[in-house]
Amino acid sequence: MTKFEESSKSQSNLGSESEFTGSFEWDSRNAVFFTKMAIEETAKLYGPIFKQMVSKYALNFEAEKLKEKPPENMQGLDEVMNYIMANLDRYPNGHCALVYGILKTESKLQGSLASGGKRAVYGAQKSIMENSGMLNSIVGTTEDVVEACKMVNDTATSTKVAVPTHFIRVENNQVNIVFHPCCTHKDACMAFVDEGVSRMVGGLECIILGLINAGVEIITKKHFDYVLEEFNTPVCRGRMWES
Repeated sequence: MTKFEESSKSQSNLGSESEFTGSFEWDSRNAVFFTKMAIEETAKLYGPIFKQMVSKYALNFEAEKLKEKPPENMQGLDEVMNYIMANLDRYPNGHCALVYGILKTESKLQGSLASGGKRAVYGAQKSIMENSGMLNSIVGTTEDVVEACKMVNDTATSTKVAVPTHFIRVENNQVNIVFHPCCTHKDACMAFVDEGVSRMVGGLECIILGLINAGVEIITKKHFDYVLEEFNTPVCRGRMWES
């Protein structure tokens, strides 16, 4: 039994209403598209310099993963996007280059990950929900964190950007979340660990934990916060709570 499976079974006494596991539904092209939506949204905060910096960092990240030199004279986000999309057969997690570009840029502009990163995950999550066709039917329907997590997972599954994730209810409207070792966002997270990039409030950033938190806030219309408590062991563990 894998560590993820052990984590998924460890709280089985809580009952089916208190935990669930999301399946793996993934389309690399969709992931790139939704990450671009995050860039467009965050650029409203920082202006044109944001896209310029993201494009530079994303291009270098992608070229490193492809084990080649960055193409010369490539300018602008659209050209970098085309480069990433054209090489998804060689590096299927090309969206990580864009994620890295977003958070690397904010860390340079702000010194750590703060409002820009939060705006980015909100932009991506809202785009996922809109494209799932479920946004209007789920907003404001629950204040319960686990129920909201189920809805977030349903939208991700529908749009094929869902990674295997186990959710376990704990007291005071909190949820523990265990992420499978195959998480498709891990390359970006590993880069931040290597470079010492962290959240402004302290601790490591987790792309998918941030996305889930944003989705839960959109649905419940309440404020939540999260922390990554364990990274790449090989699972990742996080906790989210109403703040």
